[in-house]
Amino acid sequence: MATGRAAKKAEMEAEKVAEKKKMEARKEEEIRIKMIPIRLEIEAWMARDHLPDNMKEQIINFIQHRLEQNKDFDIEKPILHLSKDLTTEIKRHICLPLLKKVVPNLAIQGDQNLLEQICESLKPKYYNEDIYILQVGEPLMMLFFTQGSVCCFKTSNGENRMGMDSDAQYIEKYEIWGEELLEWGFNCSSAHKKLVPISTKIVKTTSKVEAFALTANDLKKLLSMHT
Repeated sequence: MATGRAAKKAEMEAEKVAEKKKMEARKEEEIRIKMIPIRLEIEAWMARDHLPDNMKEQIINFIQHRLEQNKDFDIEKPILHLSKDLTTEIKRHICLPLLKKVVPNLAIQGDQNLLEQICESLKPKYYNEDIYILQVGEPLMMLFFTQGSVCCFKTSNGENRMGMDSDAQYIEKYEIWGEELLEWGFNCSSAHKKLVPISTKIVKTTSKVEAFALTANDLKKLLSMHT
């Protein structure tokens, strides 16, 4: 009798284990299917921004782990859903070379640590087409563009048919707008730093745009840690 009960118990335990394995297999298959379109989009994004292979692997693994935890992932705004460490690596990889191009006349040129901290302070931004990022007189932002393009212009009585002046400037992928913010932060006296620089032009998207932004407040916060 006892032997029969033990055998029955063992059989039930085996059935539970088998059912658990089936559920795990179903979940793995669901994740695999869900990852197919996400992986295609993410691999295209990673290739577009020339991310190194080791970083690509970490990103794919992170996304898969996130899906396994039943968390959503927005392929239109991937950086918003990645870990802080991965986001920091991406910002350094993309923005540090751009930053080094605009600091040759600043005292921070050779300060690799400070340049990396500036990159870490950048915030990801996503804009649709025909959106005004900045208006004349608004606090200036430094923008590192990674996708899309914008037009920077002043309104005047001499506007052309597009409502832009003849000196309109187009900023595209892997270009920077607003580097005057760094000059204000690192070259101005303490008294002048109380006055946040303002935009002297309108900045409007001409397509969908992805960028990283540095605000005056974030720069001031960073500088306060180095004084």
